[in-house]
Amino acid sequence: MTSPARSEPSVLFVDDETRALKIFEKAFRNKFPVFTASSTAEAMEVLQNSSDKIGVVIADQKMPGGNGIEFLHEVRERFPDKIRLLTTAYTEIDTLVGAINEGSVFRFISKPWNLQTLGEEIAQARESFDLSTRDREFVNLRLEELKDIVLDEKVAEIGTVAISLSHYVDNALCPFDLLISKISEKMDDSDDESYLSFLKRIREHIRATSENISHLRLVDAPLESDRLESVDLAELLDHCLQRNQELCDGKKIHFEITKEDGPFVVTGDRERLADFFHFMIAEEVVSLNSDSSVSVSLKGDQGHGVSIEIADRQSIRSGVSPNDFLYPFNVRSANPRNFGVFLICAYFHVRAHGGKMKVDQREGSGLTFRFYFSAHPPLP
Repeated sequence: MTSPARSEPSVLFVDDETRALKIFEKAFRNKFPVFTASSTAEAMEVLQNSSDKIGVVIADQKMPGGNGIEFLHEVRERFPDKIRLLTTAYTEIDTLVGAINEGSVFRFISKPWNLQTLGEEIAQARESFDLSTRDREFVNLRLEELKDIVLDEKVAEIGTVAISLSHYVDNALCPFDLLISKISEKMDDSDDESYLSFLKRIREHIRATSENISHLRLVDAPLESDRLESVDLAELLDHCLQRNQELCDGKKIHFEITKEDGPFVVTGDRERLADFFHFMIAEEVVSLNSDSSVSVSLKGDQGHGVSIEIADRQSIRSGVSPNDFLYPFNVRSANPRNFGVFLICAYFHVRAHGGKMKVDQREGSGLTFRFYFSAHPPLP
């Protein structure tokens, strides 16, 4: 993973003397981007609007409305990444040394300045800003990587326990299926048809649940190379939605599909990729209120992979982080059928294909699930 290219750090020069501002801008505008301000208030407004562009702040000590040290101290509090320089004609050494020691000022420059010396000081300040920015980006990147590793392993461990439990649930359902089959066989047409229909619906539900559980036991298995093929995720999504149409209609859940920048082809296990869609559809159906809508968008990555975004508008319980839903048995609705395993199983299929998954809370309400499947996952 590489960081995006950074733009060249600009310099903000603050002085109440118009002549000083003009001289500074004329001297350095061809060497680096320059911002100027004639007061501390104006300078703070420039920082608020262009903080991402500015790396170095230079302020004169004597200015109306506050001195340079006070201003740079505020800059340190509000924009701690900026390198701060002070220009002054005064000889208050104790004040200047104190400002440097407490970190408000990186370095001070005597007035009147020598343009060559000032340019050298600015060059060092900009280099220092670049180094600290690279260090911050490296640390943040490593923290994100470590967080992903820890989350990945914790989810894998907890999910494995959940999947192991599914074996016992499956065994417990088998006698019920057999019993209902025997009762149905002994009933004839003279018996209550509504009762017979009820039993048949229960049996179909048990068989569907048993089939899902049989798939649960496979989600943490590695990919088998002889099962890999080219799979069009857009076509597979349409097929899975069609298969689950009755389930969606039962709660009046409507899926809105958008497709952008195909192709949507990846190398993978077709059956397991279909299970990924089945589990995510089931996750939304059992979690959402009736008459809800779900938006699903697929976006191709110039043949490198496919991004899938699934967003709903169902509010979640207060105090719950979106990442909590990556843990089995942590559910977002009162529906007892939502036992928190659908999402973790979808995650395992993404993981097996070398993909990525992220959960975000939408502004207002609802969750957005983001997935990325590489066109060519690492072979087992």
